[in-house]
Amino acid sequence: MPIMMSVHELQPGMRLYRSLYHGDMVLLPAGKVIEQEQIDALRRRHAEAQLCVCDPILDELVEFQDQTRDQEIALRVHRRLTEVLSGVREKFQARAALRGSDLASLQDSLAEVIRYIQENPVTAALLLSSSDWHGHLQEHSANVFYLSLLMGNAIRQYVRQERERQSAADRLQSCFALNLAPLATGAIFHDIGMLPIESVYGKEDPLTSEERERIRNHPLAGEAMLPKETDAVTRMVIRTHHENWQGTGYPQGVPATRLHIFSRIIRIADAYDAATSPRVYKRAKTPARALWEMVRGPYACLYDPIVLKVFAGLIQPFPIGARILLSCGQYGVVVAHNREEPFRPRIIIAFGADGRRLPPEAMVGPIDLARSNHIRMVRFGTEDLSYLNRPTVRAEDDMAGPEELFSYVYP
Repeated sequence: MPIMMSVHELQPGMRLYRSLYHGDMVLLPAGKVIEQEQIDALRRRHAEAQLCVCDPILDELVEFQDQTRDQEIALRVHRRLTEVLSGVREKFQARAALRGSDLASLQDSLAEVIRYIQENPVTAALLLSSSDWHGHLQEHSANVFYLSLLMGNAIRQYVRQERERQSAADRLQSCFALNLAPLATGAIFHDIGMLPIESVYGKEDPLTSEERERIRNHPLAGEAMLPKETDAVTRMVIRTHHENWQGTGYPQGVPATRLHIFSRIIRIADAYDAATSPRVYKRAKTPARALWEMVRGPYACLYDPIVLKVFAGLIQPFPIGARILLSCGQYGVVVAHNREEPFRPRIIIAFGADGRRLPPEAMVGPIDLARSNHIRMVRFGTEDLSYLNRPTVRAEDDMAGPEELFSYVYP
């Protein structure tokens, strides 16, 4: 099964366990035996890439969680949304208004994707990324859509309860209470108000006061760009997707009692994807760091705690096959995700302190870190994981200044 490796660790003759993608384009297919020429090309063009290679020795010793299907589902959704969003983007770039017929066609396409996600549940949310930051808003919208729909499907009873509470109805019809179409449409359009000022994503200088004001008002601008046929829930979701659980946020500081459940869902998906987008935000965080700050750090108060708990179970901060330095001085390989405690996966100790593979008889595990108090994770790649062992994270130390775009999208 897989071992994650950087392109600099690859050697000729290794076999890819999982396809390597650039966006939704396959660079190298699963099962491919890598040659030196391909390794050289990857080091030149994709120096930061991480690949999963087959490891027949570990495969005989432990059963790894297989996420091939999760990746296939994510890829299919990503490709379909790319097609859908391309037409929307072209219309806005041509300064053409979105018409009611355009919205109806879009919602028909989204309904197909919603059904597909409902019929194909996943064990973990796997996001695809592209190094082409010029398409960031399109990709970001696709990721926020996917995360939001996964959460919406996972908490359907909570969605129904909250919609009944906010409608002041004793009991809403299921077809209305469980209708996720406004969530889907809101997720797709949540950042359209940023399209007129998309240039700020590539800006090196601090934001001007005008740019800061336009960013703070982009939820209102996005709502105004929708056709008049757009339903009231979708409008509300787009208008309030940057509002916080405890009543802060922007542009209006809506309190939790009035914040729609779909807004709370998109708020979490939007913050996480923005925080972990390496191509745009120079202060991008690793999935582990962003998730930890959102779930365990002082940022947790910004999000609906019920939705946040479900979200944490869907996110995999340490990929299957990741090699992690442990407090014992050796390296563990992640073999399974822990949905209840995502920061404590199941591992097998398979590499010594020098990074070399241990002989099979010296390997230990699999070990459930959620049940082991004497082994801690110390480092993943170049990231110091000591924050995982602190009761809270002093996230304020890492916050962007008020002049930076990052401070408006995360936390």
